[in-house]
Amino acid sequence: MIGANRQNKFVGFGLLIVCFNTQQFIHRAYAMTHILISFLGKSPKKDGQYRQANYCFADGSQETARFFSFALNKHIQPERLVMLGTSGSMWDVLCDDNHDQWAALSEAVEDDSVTQAQLDDFAIPAGEALKVECQLKRIPYGDDITQQVEILQIMAAAIQSGDTVSLDLTHGLRHLPMLGLLSAMYLQTARDVSIKNIYYGALDRTKDDLTPVMQLNGLLNIAAWLNALDGFNKTGNLAPFSTLLQQDGMAQETAQCLEEAAFFENTLNIPNARAPLKKFTAATKNGLTGIGALFEDSLKDRIAWHKEDNLYLRQRSNACFYLQQGDYLRAAALGYEAYITWLVQQDKRVPRLDPQNYEHRQQIKESLKKNNDYKLLNNLRNALAHGTRSDMAEVQRALSSKDNLHAELSRLFNSLLPKELK
Repeated sequence: MIGANRQNKFVGFGLLIVCFNTQQFIHRAYAMTHILISFLGKSPKKDGQYRQANYCFADGSQETARFFSFALNKHIQPERLVMLGTSGSMWDVLCDDNHDQWAALSEAVEDDSVTQAQLDDFAIPAGEALKVECQLKRIPYGDDITQQVEILQIMAAAIQSGDTVSLDLTHGLRHLPMLGLLSAMYLQTARDVSIKNIYYGALDRTKDDLTPVMQLNGLLNIAAWLNALDGFNKTGNLAPFSTLLQQDGMAQETAQCLEEAAFFENTLNIPNARAPLKKFTAATKNGLTGIGALFEDSLKDRIAWHKEDNLYLRQRSNACFYLQQGDYLRAAALGYEAYITWLVQQDKRVPRLDPQNYEHRQQIKESLKKNNDYKLLNNLRNALAHGTRSDMAEVQRALSSKDNLHAELSRLFNSLLPKELK
């Protein structure tokens, strides 16, 4: 009996592991679901039928259909098709006129009165006809921001984190494809969704009875660049550009110079940040290609400081940049270091002091104990770095508001950091 009980425990434990692993597998499988999201518009009928088109894909294959998503569904074979349309979209294209409920649906389409309940009834027949699981969702027309947000919420509710999404922007009202593109950006960022492809069936470019299918993934890449540029303008972080430039075809060794420079800038090591930027500039002297060409001027303007031969000017340039961006901790820290560098460089003793030598910099600091602006900048830097309340009235006043701090640091920079070398 003891052996049997022990054996039963092992069997039970084994079943528990199997169940757990099965749940893990199901979760992973579901998380990797490939979903096609499509907007359903409204097209005029001819002789009671919607117009057919022969869609030609990039690989040369062709699919004929009355609605582009039918052709796209057959071509990419997703595990689920989520169709979004308004109360007046051509939902009756989903079934033929022999279907028992087709007449009622067709009438509702004409009256702009299709209900979600009707769509729920048609989801299974549509899925059987298209050989894919279907979700049919009625969305508002998107006339205002409230309805536009609702459309995004309906889309988001149809997917799970980790899903892969293909997006069809062909049909729908003219403003819905724009909302669809924004939704792709939203799903990528907020829901951790991978956007596999964005498609557009260009009916207006039909030639010789072939309608080309365009892939618009580049639009998302441009959006990624805009996002990186926005973050870069706020924080000065160059690292995200490295990945984007590699996607554009740049050699990994060259693109990663920006990651290396970003690391040293983030650790306030301006001398070491200069070398990878010089290497990057030399490797891209003929200009950036692809999407990067759109952002080349902004990127190279920001890293132009590395061309300064003088350490003080490089530190001052970065301190002023971070002050402008509202990154007051880095601004104060670099402004403080720039001032020490300036004084070391101005020292006339022989042999000359080295601005990168710690002991030489300490010698200069010893002579500044009576410099009130230096002491205030140093105390502001310390208060910002440690996040503690200073017992100095001047520091407390500066840290009492953003405007006060910005004004005080600006005054100190103007007082302590000359724009040009003597």
